[in-house]
Amino acid sequence: MESSQISPRIAIYGLGFVGQQLAGFALDKGWEIVGAYNRVGEKIGQDLGSLLGRDPIGLKVEDCDTANYSRLTADIAFVAVSDRLEVNYPSYERLMSAGANILCHGAESCNPRRLNPGIAEKLQALALKNNVTFTGGGIWDMTRIWAGILSVGPNTEITSMTHTSFTDIARQGVHLLRFCGAGLSVDEYLSNDVGGKTGLAGIAIIPPLCVIDALGLDVSDIKENLEPIVWTQDHYSHWLQQNLRAGTVVGTRMSVEILTKQGITVNACFEYRDFREDEQEEMIWKVQGKPSMEVRVVREASHMASASSLFNRIPDVLAAKSGIRELWTYPPLRPSMFI
Repeated sequence: MESSQISPRIAIYGLGFVGQQLAGFALDKGWEIVGAYNRVGEKIGQDLGSLLGRDPIGLKVEDCDTANYSRLTADIAFVAVSDRLEVNYPSYERLMSAGANILCHGAESCNPRRLNPGIAEKLQALALKNNVTFTGGGIWDMTRIWAGILSVGPNTEITSMTHTSFTDIARQGVHLLRFCGAGLSVDEYLSNDVGGKTGLAGIAIIPPLCVIDALGLDVSDIKENLEPIVWTQDHYSHWLQQNLRAGTVVGTRMSVEILTKQGITVNACFEYRDFREDEQEEMIWKVQGKPSMEVRVVREASHMASASSLFNRIPDVLAAKSGIRELWTYPPLRPSMFI
């Protein structure tokens, strides 16, 4: 495989765990980072290299709300702020208006037209006006979405598809484990609306919807249920550094059923929770049909793969036409070692 010989100018919007990894990947490639933005706090004004624990690179982290984006010269801008399009939209507007293509690490960005048609319409208009591309991605790219698309390749008939997954969510930040309800009582879980619109509602719908759209199926009904996960034995959480007594919430289970006009039912069951010492992250797509088939993905370093999967989409985005471009409109994900 030959090198593609690209050297894009990079901007990072959101310098949490994922954003810092993306910046590190770019520096390892010798690519220029021309913008680094974060919400107000201790990171503002720091040299980006120093923030990453490296030598200074002469680029200061700017307040995302007060920065002058008219000076930005980025080819690609990574957004790593929120799963919700509505929360992220100010970043999209700022960066795309400056002529940057967007790669967003946010669940809803994988399928904007389905999940927020109003914002998707504005995104499409903004992208076309500025001749840039908008793409959402991350670890779901290969492990959930493309794994599901590829799982039906051998089939002549399909009756149903089921996606089951177990995620050690704290790998990407202990705050996410708390966000999923770990450490709460069941009553606290319900009163805090962990499974509501400001919590995890709608997240598990996204990967199966992406697979459904990639396969050209028509949705007729969607049902979703979220519930706390509790165990009947005490569990010590090394992430939280505390003992979770039996009956305490350790995470959230999200169950989805999607019916299609073609008669194919697509189910999903996600568990975002704390893990026991002997567990590993698994993503499974089970296809019932002719022939029945199962694709299993074991995620050994999901904390890195979430950022690296987004990073590896750079060549595809740079080559894409302007507008919203969903993951399934690109080829399967390829490694970045040759770019």
